[in-house]
Amino acid sequence: MALKDLSPRQMVQITAAWLDPERERPRLVSLKRCAPLIDDVEAAHDGILKSHRRQKKANDELAAIQQKQVAVDQVHDRKARGAHAVLTGFADLADDPEDAAIYLEIRDQLFADGLKFISASYSDEAGEVKLARDRLTPESKAALRALPTPGGNLLKAVQAWFAAGDELGKLDAQRVHLEAQDRPGEANSPGGQLRARNRWIKVVRSVLQMLELEGPDAETMGRLLAPLQRETAKAERRRSNGKETDAEGGAPPGEPSIDEDALGAGVD
Repeated sequence: MALKDLSPRQMVQITAAWLDPERERPRLVSLKRCAPLIDDVEAAHDGILKSHRRQKKANDELAAIQQKQVAVDQVHDRKARGAHAVLTGFADLADDPEDAAIYLEIRDQLFADGLKFISASYSDEAGEVKLARDRLTPESKAALRALPTPGGNLLKAVQAWFAAGDELGKLDAQRVHLEAQDRPGEANSPGGQLRARNRWIKVVRSVLQMLELEGPDAETMGRLLAPLQRETAKAERRRSNGKETDAEGGAPPGEPSIDEDALGAGVD
């Protein structure tokens, strides 16, 4: 039986049957070698549920951050392109060469390498904003304030670009922190899903070993092995058909999430 090919959903289906007083729990506890393992089975079952819950929460949080990044990045890029274009346009429109030079100088203070940074990573965009803010002189700020734009002036637009860049930096830091929690060594991390799976597999193997030593009657053996045989057969068919599984050998993409309430019904 390829236990490693089982999805989290299949794992909890198996141990839910073993733990349910209305199903196979009475048979399991009636076997002297298997009864002492019931606490381990419960812990392994709960471990799969909890790690799945943490993973879903982390995935939801990451998705929310990414959605915010996309929205903020649109503002960032739009304001940067607009400020660059307006300063270039005012330089072209200026009849006085000195005025044109001032506009181009301000543009170059803000955009030392042009607009290449708007195609960079969110972190790089946040870093570029910090550099641009530091390069901008008080005199340039005063000149930007004097240039009208829809809804205000060019300084206001530049500050909106800066604010969007700062927000991208904060969001990227949140993303990095959240993804760091996915490391298997981190306590209570989504990476703990792998540890929970490994623990579940060890416990189930222990139960199988004790069943072999116990040698129960055919009906008891059949009832206890039926959930495991059914789910491992599904996993084997899935693997043979070449369907993708997740990084931890779990269910293929799109498999329904675990119904914890239903699986907990009848479990002490």
